[in-house]
Amino acid sequence: MYQAIVESDLQKLYPGVEFGQSVSIGSGVTIGEGTRISHGVRIYPGTSISSHVSILENTVIGRPTVLPRSSSLVKRQLSEDVPATIIESGTVIGASVVLYRGVHLGRNNIICDLTSIREHCRLGDDVLLGRGVMVQVNTQIGARTKIMDTCHLPGDMMIEEDVFLSTHVCGASENTLGREANQTKWSGPYLCRGAYVGANATLLPGVRINENAVVAAGALVTKDVEAGTLVMGVPARFVRNVSDRIK
Repeated sequence: MYQAIVESDLQKLYPGVEFGQSVSIGSGVTIGEGTRISHGVRIYPGTSISSHVSILENTVIGRPTVLPRSSSLVKRQLSEDVPATIIESGTVIGASVVLYRGVHLGRNNIICDLTSIREHCRLGDDVLLGRGVMVQVNTQIGARTKIMDTCHLPGDMMIEEDVFLSTHVCGASENTLGREANQTKWSGPYLCRGAYVGANATLLPGVRINENAVVAAGALVTKDVEAGTLVMGVPARFVRNVSDRIK
């Protein structure tokens, strides 16, 4: 099903592309001119990589979902009809990153080492994901958003443009703690344009952080945050209006 391709063969198939050692490429993969793919990278079938993309060591692109046929551990079943992964031009992907099938990365993204992005996620242009970020299924991230190291973004989360999440921000997408046997609905937090979230903040399912709102470090957000306000505490409460508009 997959064929190991030595470096010389890759150069013939993809002129103008630089390859390291032990690169594995599945059928139907397209790679644009000026792209650099380092040692030990695996690219699954159908993946589309545009021009001037950099992919560092031991990264996996377009990984299909592999689940046991029957398991009580798996609450959410994904459709088998998942589109191929797309990476647009100028994006840099760090070492040991895992991008599942159905991911779409915009132009000039920076995806740092050890990050993982699950199925049906889409990132706009100029997005930064720090080291060790986890992005769960069906999450959307708008242009120019910055998400710092080890943040956890739950499934079905929506993040608009120009949002900032500091380190260790954690979101959740369901309130039952996995106790519902037949759960079919998930609702991640919604972060509007210009929202800022401080380090170690926790965002509960379905909360809406409105435009230019600020969530202080360590806050537990249990309800919507009004536009242009600062909240802090456990649970998070209104402190004051934000005087300077975040552009």
